[in-house]
Amino acid sequence: MRIRVNRSDGKTGVYSQQDPARAALLAQRFDPATLFCSGPIVIGMHNPFSIINTDEVCWIEVETALELPHILPRNIERLHRLADRQQYESLLARQWPGWMKFRRGRKGDPLEALIELSLRGGESIYLRAVGAVGETNLVEEFFGVPAITASIDGAGRLYVNPKAIVRARVYHSRDQISFARGFWTAEADDI
Repeated sequence: MRIRVNRSDGKTGVYSQQDPARAALLAQRFDPATLFCSGPIVIGMHNPFSIINTDEVCWIEVETALELPHILPRNIERLHRLADRQQYESLLARQWPGWMKFRRGRKGDPLEALIELSLRGGESIYLRAVGAVGETNLVEEFFGVPAITASIDGAGRLYVNPKAIVRARVYHSRDQISFARGFWTAEADDI
């Protein structure tokens, strides 16, 4: 098991666990419901060890063949981390014109979205979501979870701390979006 922990100071710690029994136990600790709200993360075996404040963790990536806990937003069937900005822009150039032309918005219609997350540490993460249009507003569907959990290339998961997101730009296939009262609604001058 290999773990990368990205902090809000822009630094990423890389850790590994080679012992199969300890890796299996550690895999259970990546519960999205409590990962970023259960107190500090302590990493280490003996001397030295690290204590990481979960409020300052932007994301955790876990590479392993073990089954890892995950929670998908309602109505989302797949959420996957894209390799980089180039892959994101390529998909956006291909998908966006079709979304603008054949918009879908009724409950149960197919939904696809490309999401750019800008994090406190200055890094960006790119995600692709696939699912169906639901009754909840799109913001709550994506960000109404204690940790955003996405699959990664290879085996493993990415866990994003929603409190570390500075901005999320969402391109989507829905024709209309409803926002809860209190949201700022204005057209963007640039896209």
